[in-house]
Amino acid sequence: MRLRSIPILFMFFSVLAVAATGGRIDDQHYYRLTNSYLGYAYSLGITSDAPDIPVMLKSGDHAGQYWKFTSHDGCYRLTNVLLGADRSLDTYSDGGNRPFMGQSGAPSGQCWHLTPASDGYMRLTNDFLGNSRSLDTSSDSGHKPFMADSGNFSGELWRISVVTP
Repeated sequence: MRLRSIPILFMFFSVLAVAATGGRIDDQHYYRLTNSYLGYAYSLGITSDAPDIPVMLKSGDHAGQYWKFTSHDGCYRLTNVLLGADRSLDTYSDGGNRPFMGQSGAPSGQCWHLTPASDGYMRLTNDFLGNSRSLDTSSDSGHKPFMADSGNFSGELWRISVVTP
């Protein structure tokens, strides 16, 4: 029981540090993304079985759950340890605007912004869709990430916690 409380306490302080800087991220670290809806039990990640499709996975020591925020053009590019710098979180330009891992480049869907919300949470939006759409997770059993109309929804409120891969 004691060992389990240390990572949660560490995540709490790490999240406060990110929130206190107004959404600025140190690009020398990796981060875990969890949201208010699913809590710390699930993290945004990708798997080697389907590397182009972001999913919510049970939180654990997985390279696909370690995200790097690289500052560029006033926003952040999100890559992870599993795929490296060559693949970035993006959104399709079709009507559904589903998130995917695209070839890193200059698409506006790869230009992510962090907006502080309440209680140390952040909202993730990108230049392609603007502030009117935010990264969210569905309430079905798969909890698939999607871009939803921005609102006061727990799936759109993300904790960004420093991790060490």
